[in-house]
Amino acid sequence: MTAADAPRERFSSYHILLLALLGIATLYEGFDASMLTLASVDVRATLDIGLDEWGIVYAITRAGVVASFFFLMCADRFGRRTLLLVTVAGFAISSGATAFVQTKEEFTFWQTVARLFLTAQYGLAIIIAGEELPAKLRGTGITILTAMATVGTVVMAKASPFFLLLKDASGNPAHDFAMEMVIRGSAILGIEHDGAHWRGLYLIGALPLLLLPVLRYGIRETARYEEIAQGRANQSLLATLRAQFAEARQLFSPTYLPRFRIVALLWNCVHLVTAPSVAYWSIYAREEVGMTPAQVGDVVMWAYIGGAFGHLLAGQLVDRLGRKITCAAFYSIAAVMIVGLFHTNSIFGQYFWHIATVFFFNCAIGATHVYASELFPTELRATGYGWTTNLFGRITEVFIPMIIGLLIPVMGISWGITWVALGPIIGALLVLKYAPETKGLTLEEIQEKLGNTTLQPAMATSASGRSTASS
Repeated sequence: MTAADAPRERFSSYHILLLALLGIATLYEGFDASMLTLASVDVRATLDIGLDEWGIVYAITRAGVVASFFFLMCADRFGRRTLLLVTVAGFAISSGATAFVQTKEEFTFWQTVARLFLTAQYGLAIIIAGEELPAKLRGTGITILTAMATVGTVVMAKASPFFLLLKDASGNPAHDFAMEMVIRGSAILGIEHDGAHWRGLYLIGALPLLLLPVLRYGIRETARYEEIAQGRANQSLLATLRAQFAEARQLFSPTYLPRFRIVALLWNCVHLVTAPSVAYWSIYAREEVGMTPAQVGDVVMWAYIGGAFGHLLAGQLVDRLGRKITCAAFYSIAAVMIVGLFHTNSIFGQYFWHIATVFFFNCAIGATHVYASELFPTELRATGYGWTTNLFGRITEVFIPMIIGLLIPVMGISWGITWVALGPIIGALLVLKYAPETKGLTLEEIQEKLGNTTLQPAMATSASGRSTASS
């Protein structure tokens, strides 16, 4: 039977339910990340955090992102579904606790813990989708989940003006209810309530606790994980962790190191510019362009609505044109867009450049998530994703915002961002030269194709003509 005669792959009813539930979980990735940015001016004012200190605070919270690799590694031993439930609960509790912090140290601690759980939660959703969805729809499904993170950013952008009220502004039902909950919580905890509006915003982060029963009964463990888990002997917790660290060392073997290296390098090239941009754009917009919280929220909302379409476009392109060309082309364009964003002092310009920047970056980031989730075998998939995406791939995300913060007094925010915009262009060149093409292949066929040999420059070609089985 030829490829043309093969039955067309479709999402089953379970696949649709799975994407819906995982989409709710990934929605909070964008929600929380944009909350830290949009509330930055208000949080700094309440907790007396200087502009140079904000870069350090941001860098420390990014360390939580890096530490999340441990949860993903454990998912290769204890199961994807179990760890997903743990991380959803951990994020909700940590975000809710942020609403009651009294010092900048407490804020930094709870946001670091929140990012630890949230990033692991996001990665697990990608892994589960990658293992459960049909091969020819895997890219589309994963980018639907990454698009939901963008929707979370849009929701936060639209919601933030209702909570981050200007001086003497009248309240509203959402703000008043959230602040009433903060007041009651403060009374229970025996701490003084200072009336800071951003506290109600962070309290929304506790809502995923309500999602736990639905995830518990709506999502099953992936068939691929259950297959490898059945062949493992029962061990103590300590022995299990030792065994998993031993398996993780395989990532540095000649078989896996080239693909490990390309994904980690690509993420670092991306975070080189996106991390400081996220950390300082709201400050730039409000303090240098003169925008109000409502205007900032509106710009972010429209930018990430456009960005959601970027994710969906990426899903189509990676499954039709391939991973390599999608990544390389859109990262290069996005690098130019972000320079324009930080050199524009008009509100119209902020709309235009922000929408363009987020759209093109989301196209490329969606494709990169697909890469990171499919290049490693099942027994190392979550570990490989976690170590490349959340550990070694986040080095620039942790340190660059801090360095830019220290350089701002010398060169300003605009030129600080401009210099690091070369990162995505370098990443695009790395993809074209070293990354494999995995379009249309099942996860098993990808491992067969990569085999036990190292990747060579431009080693892989499109497999568009192959007839593939359902993933």
